[in-house]
Amino acid sequence: MRDRLFGGTDVEEALASAAAALGLPVAELRYVVLEAGTAGGRGLKPTPARIAVLIQEAAADPGGRSDGARREQPLAQPVRPAPEADTRASLRALVRAVAEAGALEIEAEIEETEEAVVLQLRGRDSSFFHGEDGRGDVLFAFEHLLQRIHGQALHPLALRVRCEGFRERRDQALAEEAQRLAEAVRADGEPRTMEPLNAYERRIVHLALQDAPGVTTFSVGEGRDRRVTVAPKSAAPPSEGPDRLPGGKPPSEGPDRLPGGKPPFEGPDRLPGGKGAGDGR
Repeated sequence: MRDRLFGGTDVEEALASAAAALGLPVAELRYVVLEAGTAGGRGLKPTPARIAVLIQEAAADPGGRSDGARREQPLAQPVRPAPEADTRASLRALVRAVAEAGALEIEAEIEETEEAVVLQLRGRDSSFFHGEDGRGDVLFAFEHLLQRIHGQALHPLALRVRCEGFRERRDQALAEEAQRLAEAVRADGEPRTMEPLNAYERRIVHLALQDAPGVTTFSVGEGRDRRVTVAPKSAAPPSEGPDRLPGGKPPSEGPDRLPGGKPPFEGPDRLPGGKGAGDGR
């Protein structure tokens, strides 16, 4: 038993090519989709579909009447590939398409946990997905695109996209922004409130300014609209709340801390504009 490869602009065309070459109806082919192919568009190059058709080689006639050739017979009983296989191939194809369109050196690795399929982006140009300001808008937008394309096929698993180095760069950007706001508050005495942040990101800001002279930090708002305010030291922060305890001290446990005072690990969980990605990360 061996296999033969066929290609086309999409899986349907690849199957038609295989059926014509082997002289059999498509329904009688046993095949595996290697690459689902993409249509391209919006600056992305199309990628061809590839399938492997399993072939059974017939043995020579036992009566000696064989002409010496071994005939190829595609296996009957069609077997469709699992949707997950198609989806994984398509995810890799989309990453390749983006890499080719942007002349980027990016590789994709796919891992699966009990809760999610995780697409990990690595390579010399992974910073492309971080964005110039380190906010990860490109990464969030790419994740949102993949969720729209493959989210239903992967359900109930979530689809998450992670990028090498993003967390470190995002943490640094938040700390630097917090320091800039603190300088502005010390200059004119007016409080500044940051954009909506998740619990992990709010904690980064609190820690960055915990020893900053002349300023204090506290969180305001609810849910995904929760933000950090940087205010003069004399300003009275909320006495209680998810990010502050009585006396204005940040909590050792709660939404921004795990038992033992450790911050929770969270991946990017916002799309451009502060909207949730739907599955978190």
